[in-house]
Amino acid sequence: MSGPPPPKPPTLLPAGVLTNWFNHRLRWRLVWALLACVALPTAFAELAKSLVNGGSQGEVERTRMLIDFIATGACLFGLSMVLTWLVGAWVVAVMKGPQHLGDAFPEASHIPSAADDEPIH
Repeated sequence: MSGPPPPKPPTLLPAGVLTNWFNHRLRWRLVWALLACVALPTAFAELAKSLVNGGSQGEVERTRMLIDFIATGACLFGLSMVLTWLVGAWVVAVMKGPQHLGDAFPEASHIPSAADDEPIH
């Protein structure tokens, strides 16, 4: 004989608020966006650093550090844009709210009648 089920822990948000808008398609887009924000600037930085040659040793190191700083800034900028996009998607989902289906219109409601042309007094 078992006792009553344990009580559920209290939640701050109703069920589904954090999960309904964050669907499978949005998760995959997030993964691709995060990969692009990190991989593209890093790849371009490595390419640019491989093309740096000539000059004194200190000048080459300074140029490579500058390229690293630019790539880091591009990564952070891209990540902030992804965060902004996610906040925007969440705001749109919250503002739309849950879907409510209204009553269907009667079958003949789209057919105009002569009463529609009479002036209203």
